[in-house]
Amino acid sequence: MELLALFFNSFVIGFSGAIMPGPVLAIDIAETPRHGWQTGPVLSVGHALAEIGVVVVLALGVTVIANHPIIPRAIAVVGGAALVLMGVMMGYDVIRKRIDYDSESAQGQSRHRLIGKGITGSLSNPYWFIWWATIGLVLLVKSQKLGVAGPIVFYFGHILSDFVWYTFVSVLLWKGRRLMMGTGLKVIILSCAVFLVYLGASFFYDGLTGSL
Repeated sequence: MELLALFFNSFVIGFSGAIMPGPVLAIDIAETPRHGWQTGPVLSVGHALAEIGVVVVLALGVTVIANHPIIPRAIAVVGGAALVLMGVMMGYDVIRKRIDYDSESAQGQSRHRLIGKGITGSLSNPYWFIWWATIGLVLLVKSQKLGVAGPIVFYFGHILSDFVWYTFVSVLLWKGRRLMMGTGLKVIILSCAVFLVYLGASFFYDGLTGSL
């Protein structure tokens, strides 16, 4: 029962974080028109790979890095620059009409790139690290009291929320794509590109000024 409660709590807390606007959600919305409904679950694989690395590091007790005054700022600067570049390239592709909005072949191609974007979108967000160094760390410590199975159950409960949310968003967008073809989709993708640039610039500024 304790493990089941841990799984449920991890799912709910993780879901409350997943639905908040951020780089991965913006990428999910922007890439779904090109890659189909599977964009959400494939991006979630990349996000999950990034998170398992953090869980392993925290489980080993390496929390000093996360609390270091310089490292989070460096992550914010580098990650912010990466998000700005990603947003600019996304907007450029739309303006130059390099995005195929309705190609069936596009649905199955470059899945490894989506996984990579899932990883990059996660690692470029300094607030993701802060969440794991605070809330995530507390939950992980509590899960360890249930033995080896605790952290494993915690991890799968947490990532399930990401898979559910990002898949839901992709399915919703993909099913409604016929109603938004052309200008509508361009506006959505350009909006996501602008959001990524804004988010990246904010992270970059916060890293430089130390206002994380």
